[in-house]
Amino acid sequence: MQFRPTTVLGLFDSSQKHFIIPVYQRAYSWDKEQWNIFLTDLKERIRGDNSYFYGNLLLETVKKDVQYEIIDGQQRLTTLTIFIRSLLDLLKKRGQSETFEIDFDSKEKIYFKNGGNIKLRPVEYDRACFESLIVEGNNKFATATPSQERIKNGRKFFATELEKLSTTDLLSILEKLETTELTCIELDGKKDSALMFELQNNRGKDLTNMEKIKSYFMYQMYVYSPEEETESNIEFVSNIFKLIYLIINDLKSLNEDSVLIYHCNAFIKGYPYRTLDDIKEVFVSSTDKVKWIKEFVKELHTSFSNIKKMENSDLPFLQDLRKLSIPAFAYPFIIKGYKYYNDKEDYLNTLYNILEIVVFRYRLINSRADFISRLNEILLGFNGDLDSLKTHFKNKLNEAWYWGDNRVKEYLKGYMYENRILNYLLWKYEDSLQNRGYTIGNCSIESEQIEHISPQRPTNGEPISTGYDVDENNEYFDGFIDKELNCLGNLMLISGSHNASIGNKPFSEKLLSYKSNPLLKQQAEIQEFIADKLIKWGALEIAERQDKIVNKFALTKWNFDSVKTD
Repeated sequence: MQFRPTTVLGLFDSSQKHFIIPVYQRAYSWDKEQWNIFLTDLKERIRGDNSYFYGNLLLETVKKDVQYEIIDGQQRLTTLTIFIRSLLDLLKKRGQSETFEIDFDSKEKIYFKNGGNIKLRPVEYDRACFESLIVEGNNKFATATPSQERIKNGRKFFATELEKLSTTDLLSILEKLETTELTCIELDGKKDSALMFELQNNRGKDLTNMEKIKSYFMYQMYVYSPEEETESNIEFVSNIFKLIYLIINDLKSLNEDSVLIYHCNAFIKGYPYRTLDDIKEVFVSSTDKVKWIKEFVKELHTSFSNIKKMENSDLPFLQDLRKLSIPAFAYPFIIKGYKYYNDKEDYLNTLYNILEIVVFRYRLINSRADFISRLNEILLGFNGDLDSLKTHFKNKLNEAWYWGDNRVKEYLKGYMYENRILNYLLWKYEDSLQNRGYTIGNCSIESEQIEHISPQRPTNGEPISTGYDVDENNEYFDGFIDKELNCLGNLMLISGSHNASIGNKPFSEKLLSYKSNPLLKQQAEIQEFIADKLIKWGALEIAERQDKIVNKFALTKWNFDSVKTD
């Protein structure tokens, strides 16, 4: 291990030296908050006499004085290079109308590329973007990852902010930057790198839990490995995290720390898992610690891989779960499910069916009771047996009452307007009405709204239009307002423009507009609830429709007994 003081200019000023960010490190993650701090520090320094210290740069020596892997400091070094690109581009532009001396060709060779030697190479999947926008200085690149977008936006941010400064200030910043002091800590191999795992940025973005656990495991491999296996065991951990970070860059719905939490919910402590200390506690109690780490990181990689598979899956009940918005408590079950079923889509779809019923009940019933604690026993006991899982959910939710069969029925028959799952329920009801073999798929309604067939606000001082339940004063009965007005029997899906066009018109006019809708059968079927010669929509008609939606549809669909696990 060598400590070598240098400057920013001294760090880069070599025709052969170059730095590589290994793929097991996180991709570029700094954004506007960190860019602001970086630029503010520099502007403050040009107005004072104090020198500027850039901190420590932790490097693993691949080839002395030629190639180094960056163990710590990659965010700062990447930002520095992006900043220098923006600064030099602006000075070139100013140089067309102002006089000052800078050898731009020399600066390009020092900081970006000397012959075929590119001075900084980020993680593999961002290199094409970085080399185009920063090394070559091109203005356009079709970004494909969040980190690529940050590289692009970082350059734009610095260009915009630097444009506000005078050329004198820009030249002072360049001089101050090049003379900035830093310390390079050069390590020989993964063994020395593991010893330094606690080093991290003091002005940058906090390390993610994934980075912390990666470093912790690499260090523990150093502590517990037989001497002749130390290097290979540390290399094993870094290679697994290399694969994990390749997956992380492709994830769309979850971040890396969320997947880590759900993995630990599934395999460490269930839902009581809270922090990395819970992982460390289980690790410390293990007998073969090297084996434990290897198994943990392999399983973690599998979980990340399976989350990516899930994101790319279009299984029917998974799509339903997405429409309900998948809650955090469902992911550990999904991670376990993939472990037991791998790519068996029929098993996975059945698992999603069971979870869809659980999530539907959870979203339907607005309760402050602790839902997740009641699921922990089920999660810990889940070993791939879907029939057992279904039964455990059914028994536990009925035992808890809050989300049991009777409570679900009570909610579905009560006040449903503005309920969180109302639109989803009515779309699934629509599916059930479509002709056999046909579905409405991913159809959408423009400005989707909920229609009160009997108007919610029936009058603006005028008498209620004909065709609705009213008393001798031409007003709704109190009981009707309390019971029927906002129940499922009186509610349906409708477009905003359709809703506006019928407003509080007589029921006969509403009925004609419903029957003319060629898409939604729940509108056309209203005719089925009307007596032959009496065009009226009241408590009896609403009750009949309510019975069909609740008893003949919803209570069957969202009943655990309806799930086929054979």
